[in-house]
Amino acid sequence: MTTTAPPTNETTSTTPRMRRWVQRHGWTTGVWITLFILVVWYATLIPKFGSFQVANIINGGTSWVFLAAAQAVVVIAGGIDLGVGGMLVLTSAAGAQYMEGQPFGVIILIAIAIFLGAMILNGLVGWVISVSKVPDIVVTLGSLYIFQGLALMILPKVGGGSSGAFRWLFTGSETGISSNPWPAIVVITIPIAIVAWWVGRTRSGLSIYALGSDPNAAFLSGVDARRTKIVSYAVAGGLSAIAGFSSLAISGVGNATTVGGNLTLNSVAAIVLGGVALTGGIGSLIAAVPAAIILFFFNPILSALGVNPNYAQVIQGVLIVLVMMVAGLLEWRRRRLK
Repeated sequence: MTTTAPPTNETTSTTPRMRRWVQRHGWTTGVWITLFILVVWYATLIPKFGSFQVANIINGGTSWVFLAAAQAVVVIAGGIDLGVGGMLVLTSAAGAQYMEGQPFGVIILIAIAIFLGAMILNGLVGWVISVSKVPDIVVTLGSLYIFQGLALMILPKVGGGSSGAFRWLFTGSETGISSNPWPAIVVITIPIAIVAWWVGRTRSGLSIYALGSDPNAAFLSGVDARRTKIVSYAVAGGLSAIAGFSSLAISGVGNATTVGGNLTLNSVAAIVLGGVALTGGIGSLIAAVPAAIILFFFNPILSALGVNPNYAQVIQGVLIVLVMMVAGLLEWRRRRLK
């Protein structure tokens, strides 16, 4: 007569641990793997692929990354910020107008002032939402037009500029065109890592997840909903300002006629692709990095395949809808299993 040995503690403990890891990091890992596969595929589609192409992908995707991270912070807190694209346009225009012809030290001070101003301005949007109880989507739609209008007042036509040293900080080149991707990588890594650590480790950061998951439970736990809302919008404003600086560094001029609404829609699509639930309380800023670069990178891939640019936007839209459907189904399954 034989008996079956009971599973060891190692076996029983490893399986739940791996399941938890997959549930927590599986989507993020999948997005990074997808980006890697797309880069390898793109390398086979063009005659030459090297550091210059890598730098173009990262430099071009930098502003998309910061805008997606800005949107992620607000959505995780249970809101949505349709004004992030307008804030990018506003900070880019303000930077171009006031940085032109200034020495590098003064330019850094101007950048700090614009950054803090963006945080205060967007924090004010969060305050209006929390006090008025008007839905985020309504107030931030108004803020989009306000920011866009302010940008046009500051810089009525395409122009302005910055210094070569400022452009080098974001692109690795004083002309904005470089084969060195490391400055952009550093610019992306440091702010995103700081905000991701703050959201995931500190009490004020964790309150953002709590508010987005269940406002009533968060209130009973002592979370100040108004303060958390304001802080989430202020952080989003700061990240949007960095996106604006990146856009200015790449183009070399400010353009207040850029449609901020399109940039906002890209940020929403990026966070959905990165696994941030639009219902709030779920997601990671780290996943927003590859997701935003994938969206930026999608058009060059279609161009390399010879796809008509008009069809490319349709294909991109269909893929975004499919991703949102998959994310919605996973969220429905998660809630059902609770």
